[in-house]
Amino acid sequence: MPASPTTPTLRTSVERTSRPLLVRLHVLPRAVVPLGTVVLVMVGVLAPPAVGLVALAVVALFVGWVAYLSWPAVTASGRLIRLAMVALVVALALTRL
Repeated sequence: MPASPTTPTLRTSVERTSRPLLVRLHVLPRAVVPLGTVVLVMVGVLAPPAVGLVALAVVALFVGWVAYLSWPAVTASGRLIRLAMVALVVALALTRL
């Protein structure tokens, strides 16, 4: 049964829930999110495995979340890049096991 316009779908629920966090991220200086991601990846690579896996999981969840939100607005090549980014972070985490 297709969802009616009044029935929230998973996408609309995620978008609605994500909006406040996206607004908070938007008001940060431009370098904060990329630098924070780089720091978390470095922690994931250099820290002991227990800490590193948590840091890489945060990065994978963040990249996956942003990819999910941007999915309808990007081309096929953009989607491929987003999938590759998530896969690379997951692969990096698996090497830490």
